[in-house]
Amino acid sequence: MRKNFNTRLIFVITMLLLTSCSSFIDKHSFRMGKTSDMKIEDLKSFDRNGLLIAQATIKNNGNSKPVQYRFQWLGSQGEQVWGDEAWKPLIIPDGRTAVIEGVAPTIEATEFKIQLDSY
Repeated sequence: MRKNFNTRLIFVITMLLLTSCSSFIDKHSFRMGKTSDMKIEDLKSFDRNGLLIAQATIKNNGNSKPVQYRFQWLGSQGEQVWGDEAWKPLIIPDGRTAVIEGVAPTIEATEFKIQLDSY
């Protein structure tokens, strides 16, 4: 009985963690074009010397077409606090993973979105 309870508890905790990670990624990403094979596996942010740093781990699950990305920097109310960044190319071979990083250009940025687009 106790072992069954522990197994269920671990399952519930795991599902909650996966759901919260997925919703965080969904909230902080925006896709355009044919980018469905590019999976954002991990997305995190942290403060470095007062500036927001965004870091994403992206895996190519079978699409050899290149994509481009950029970060959008937002304030505490969700407003854009800096102009649009230039698009940066991202070529990841099939089945491989890459880590990309963006540094907020202003201390007013407290949130971010990563945008992916195919070209």
